[in-house]
Amino acid sequence: MFRRRRRRLYQRYVPVKPLSALKKRFKLGLDLKSPNFLTKLIILSGLFAFLAFAGTTTGIIVGFSSSMPDLTPILETEGMEYWELPTKVFSQNDELICVFSVGRREMIKLYDVPKNLINAVIATEDVDFHKHRGINPKGILRAFVVNIVSRKISQGGSTITQQLVKNLFLTQERTYRRKIQEIILALMVEKKLTKDEIMERYLNKIYLGHGNYGVESAALFYFDKHVKDLSLAQCAMLAGIPCSPSHFSPISYPDAVAERQSFVLKRMEKEGFASPEQTAAAKEEFRNQLSVMSKKAFAKACTTINVSPYFTEYTRRILSKEYGDNAIYKGGLKVYTTMDIAMQKAAESVLSKALDDLNKSMTNKSSRIEGALVAIEPSTGHIKAMVGGSGFSKYNQVNRVIQAHRQPGSSFKPFIYATAIDSGFTPCSLLDDSPVKYRGTDGKEWEPQNYENEFQGIVNLREALEKSINVASIRLLEKVTPRKVVSYAHRLGIKSYISPDLSIALGTAEVTPLEIATAYTPFANQGIRTEPITIRCIKDKEDVVIKETMPQEERVISPQTAYIMTSLMKGVVERGTARNAIGSRLGREVAGKTGTTNDYVDAWFIGYTPQLVVCVWIGYDKGQIPLGHGMAGGVVAAPIWRDFMLKIIHKIPPASFPKPEGVVTACIDPATGLLATKNCPWMRNEHFIKGTEPVKYCTTHAGPPPQDNQKQNATEPQPEEEVIEEDIDKVMLEE
Repeated sequence: MFRRRRRRLYQRYVPVKPLSALKKRFKLGLDLKSPNFLTKLIILSGLFAFLAFAGTTTGIIVGFSSSMPDLTPILETEGMEYWELPTKVFSQNDELICVFSVGRREMIKLYDVPKNLINAVIATEDVDFHKHRGINPKGILRAFVVNIVSRKISQGGSTITQQLVKNLFLTQERTYRRKIQEIILALMVEKKLTKDEIMERYLNKIYLGHGNYGVESAALFYFDKHVKDLSLAQCAMLAGIPCSPSHFSPISYPDAVAERQSFVLKRMEKEGFASPEQTAAAKEEFRNQLSVMSKKAFAKACTTINVSPYFTEYTRRILSKEYGDNAIYKGGLKVYTTMDIAMQKAAESVLSKALDDLNKSMTNKSSRIEGALVAIEPSTGHIKAMVGGSGFSKYNQVNRVIQAHRQPGSSFKPFIYATAIDSGFTPCSLLDDSPVKYRGTDGKEWEPQNYENEFQGIVNLREALEKSINVASIRLLEKVTPRKVVSYAHRLGIKSYISPDLSIALGTAEVTPLEIATAYTPFANQGIRTEPITIRCIKDKEDVVIKETMPQEERVISPQTAYIMTSLMKGVVERGTARNAIGSRLGREVAGKTGTTNDYVDAWFIGYTPQLVVCVWIGYDKGQIPLGHGMAGGVVAAPIWRDFMLKIIHKIPPASFPKPEGVVTACIDPATGLLATKNCPWMRNEHFIKGTEPVKYCTTHAGPPPQDNQKQNATEPQPEEEVIEEDIDKVMLEE
């Protein structure tokens, strides 16, 4: 036991060996200076460095790849979201009237591109295009060295493939992250596409200045030629633009363009794409045509393809609501509209001149008188012309045809009279035009007035509408009830809210010019309302029809009622408030109704022939500003309607309003509304829905029936064509 204890104590307190002994022992196991140790250290260090580099590179690639776009659109087809194809808008005769785009672009196939242009692009942008696989290591290394020296990213060393993917998928920022993404995408694209496919896409995508994308668009813009027809000189100019489209603009910097074209030709000569003789001739040709070419291009750069911004903006809103802005500006749609260019230009010209004349004569210079005109083909609903004001600009894009909600005044009265005709009234029905008072729901009395407080006593329905007599119309409204009239107005085409009270006889409900023009189409179209249409057909970028709009028709009144109403409104033009402005000047059958609101704030005329309904509104944008005393619909709006129609009437074949079955004619005495006798001083042939015509002869002027020839020529005495100055207000303002 004592021996074991001594042994443990000895082991616990054993003496420490000297340091020299430890060094000697370590040298025996691992010699720091031995060749084997150095080799192992180098191998291990290299392995760690490789793993670190590989890990970092893999992480970068994986990280950048996860945020890169899908290549499917460029591989399968020219995806619209990347090619940004413009939408083209055409007139009814397929004439180009507008382009919606972020720039001009015309797609072409590579076989339509001249070899000179392809060679010029390769010589200038990427001489090793057919040798590399998407990237050019020498170019990247050179750019890397330059960027390190300059301490900023000033060069990219991009190949054509890299430029393509950058333009299609990436931003233009100069960062290493974007450059790495560009390289990865370029390598991927080269694996999927042939060199010809890459070149075709590049030539269709490249930006060439002044809103032109692709070589076909640029060729048409700068040279008025298709790209296939370009000369060597012209190809060299286009190939020199992409590196700096703003600096190498033939419009802004013709001298710089000439130098750049010369550089491109030298590159082509160096690479064997052109001989010295060819390049010399191309330089001389370009110098001779540069000044002429730049002038033509400047004119195009300052011109926007948009024949009528009011019409096309209305069309754009419809497209945006249905397809979205992305499809409009990038989808390559072809939109075929209903616009008649001749009518559109006439409408713009006439309205613009009229508004200029009105504003020159106005003493109130703080505001400008505005107006609107819309023309609709009643049989189809096609909008032929639309002008929403005195001028469409960056700061004033209000389209008053659809945005001006104004009181229509007496132009609302036809809806009351149509309701009455359908309710059994006739043009000979007698109305009381004498003072009357009504008590409103608020307890206040309302005493409606006629113009200058004049009352006619007993008048027939025709006379009440022709002269636009307020009190007689209110009494008629009272008989047929406001609610029934509101229902008719909505059926005919008014969409705005109408309060069902007696004041609507004076046109107090606010409507737009397009609404009221639409509501008049049933009168011109034998009782059938057609919804207004601006778009006939839409095709996609492959010319496949994706939408075709057919007329949307609905019968809202009978053909007989429509014909009677047209007969009444022909009287407005021939004898009533529109006679002095229009009368028989068109040499056609014309019907219509004037409208004027209180204090001459709004002036209207809605007139029509069998083939066209046209509405004109004049007033201030700020409501309740009077146009001036005497500025009624017959004085202000009707002449504009007349001047517009005189410009386009030659395009419209002569036609009469068709008389439907169920309408009969009888010779009546307008004073009594009964069948005329030989002794009646006045007589007129009047139209009636069969069964509503009078059967009794006039008892006031008792006598035998008139002779047949008297029936055929029966008419009321017509006023003289010329109206003396002091009486013009009375003739024109009886509404």
